[in-house]
Amino acid sequence: MFKHSDLIMRTVEEGDLEKMRKLRNDPSTWTMLEHVNFIDAEAQRQWFQKIRSASTDRRYYILCDDQNDFIGIVRSDQIDQANRSIRIGVDIVPELRGKGFGSRAFQLLKKFCFDYLNMHRVWLAVLETNKVALALYKKQGFKKEGIYRSAVFRDGKYLDYIIMSILEDEYRAKRL
Repeated sequence: MFKHSDLIMRTVEEGDLEKMRKLRNDPSTWTMLEHVNFIDAEAQRQWFQKIRSASTDRRYYILCDDQNDFIGIVRSDQIDQANRSIRIGVDIVPELRGKGFGSRAFQLLKKFCFDYLNMHRVWLAVLETNKVALALYKKQGFKKEGIYRSAVFRDGKYLDYIIMSILEDEYRAKRL
């Protein structure tokens, strides 16, 4: 468990699986992700067994606080220890969006990645149409570093996937 400010990031437990599945299957979530994969209860259980093994380079956590036992999901992958780089993502349940949880989640994640995992670069990918997320990431200090052109097919057209990152020295300069 990792706590920063009022948010807690904890491991995924079996009791979280249905909430995670519901969040992932919600159109407001999956339309903003790279892949369109709907998840049934059995697939969710199999996924849970897989992530519990130490051999995976993907990590998932639950976001919560004293009032909410499930705010959303934090995920990290493409963990590169040699170059100290990690890709992150956050999904907030629809009814809690727009209440500052995203900002606080990214503050927590940056602290965790830079101050505890000793990362040099934290990065993410976001669809060009996700204006709310783009604004959040810019406010959190992430900078656009590239584009995967026409990489994701949504609603009959191809969209760019924007790659953004924040470096350790940028994170530390903003904290002063």
